[in-house]
Amino acid sequence: MNRVLKWTLAIIGILLSTFSLYTIYISGKPTFDSYNTIGWIGFALGFCILMALLYYLSVKVGIAYTIILLLLLLFMIIWDKFQSKHTQQQNISQITKDISSQKNTSDETEQLYENGDIVISHPYDHLISLQWGTLNNVDMDLILISPQDNVIINFSTPKYSLDISNSIWLDYDYQMQQDIATKEIISILGMKNKTFSIIAMNYNGEKLEQDVVVDVLLLDGTTATYTIPAEHFNDDTNCVYVCDIILNTNEIIEVMKDFDSGGI
Repeated sequence: MNRVLKWTLAIIGILLSTFSLYTIYISGKPTFDSYNTIGWIGFALGFCILMALLYYLSVKVGIAYTIILLLLLLFMIIWDKFQSKHTQQQNISQITKDISSQKNTSDETEQLYENGDIVISHPYDHLISLQWGTLNNVDMDLILISPQDNVIINFSTPKYSLDISNSIWLDYDYQMQQDIATKEIISILGMKNKTFSIIAMNYNGEKLEQDVVVDVLLLDGTTATYTIPAEHFNDDTNCVYVCDIILNTNEIIEVMKDFDSGGI
């Protein structure tokens, strides 16, 4: 093999390997993504050419070429790791911003008027609320049921309506409590001559450390507040039948017993 051919092959090998690495770099894909298969084939061919030339060129020259290519490859791997870490940090930063935005939105959805009334965007006559402390991952649910009318209001059925003057809404539903306490709210419009049962349930079964508070406010001003010890939501049922409300007479009848949530 004459000298010109040797050096021509050496240049081809270097250019092929370098260009292949460059195409991998500008692809925008992870270094070892399948999208870069052709680039790696080109690099392998160029590298093999240079390895073959080790037998025909001086050992020092061959080693120098090999070191250059290995350094290029090392640079590509380091750069890929850096890019992956940078992308991960950006994703974490974006997720943090999204969570913060969602938290701010959640806080804004339950603002209080100056007179202390919770903001609800529709008319209502009766209001029921559930609150369970702060800074916990317990998913408590406020449930309203009327077995005789086959009515269940919960997270999966947040509204029930007979007509424009008779409706029930689950206005606020939360899956955890953050540093600012929020309340799950059920509001009722009309529904005279109806009787409903109020249920509080620990949906996800996480251990509850703080007591649960259920407030009931009826149209005529009748009110009731029930503070339920946390241990009632850490047993096999995780569910408490709090009280009945009779809307025909605006009565609140305390029940306070465990409730089998399998029927909900």
